[in-house]
Amino acid sequence: MQISHNRNRLEQFSDGVFSIAITLLALDLQVPKLLSTTIAGGMSEILVLLPNVITFVISFITIAIFWVNHHHLTQEMTTVGRRVLWMNIIFLFFITLIPFGTNVASLNSTHSLAIMTYALILFAGSVSFTLLRCLTHRALGEQHVSIRRTLVGPAVYFLAVIVALIFTPIAYILLVIPPLFYFLPTSQNITT
Repeated sequence: MQISHNRNRLEQFSDGVFSIAITLLALDLQVPKLLSTTIAGGMSEILVLLPNVITFVISFITIAIFWVNHHHLTQEMTTVGRRVLWMNIIFLFFITLIPFGTNVASLNSTHSLAIMTYALILFAGSVSFTLLRCLTHRALGEQHVSIRRTLVGPAVYFLAVIVALIFTPIAYILLVIPPLFYFLPTSQNITT
């Protein structure tokens, strides 16, 4: 027996999780104490923080894209079945891990395992959203749903996981691709 649940509760709970995840990102930002008294010295001290800033920006935009896509997905729902509820919980689990992965990558920006961990979290979040999308469309009775564009995120994040073991700067470049891809013009932006 399929029990249907209220879409509004799912959306409100999810919005709360997204809000907390984005807030935790901001709380982990470290304010540098500049020791140099010259502009050149200060610039070199700030440039060291560039990986932290890049990782924060990637994470912030990624969470924002997930939220926008989740919002569009929930607008299509009329009722929510148990499978969709649990897939949503699994998806939100990975959303809550993004601030942790961001912090790990920021504090260890050249360490392969740190970048691999961060990429793996983004990969898992992307895969779980793709599965949530498929379950939602199946529940709506749609037999064939094009997920080709949706698979860009998981594919690139998975590649970043592997590349992180070899050369972390290329992994960082790969991590930027899904958010940039999202903003390419299309009739329906659902990626990441």
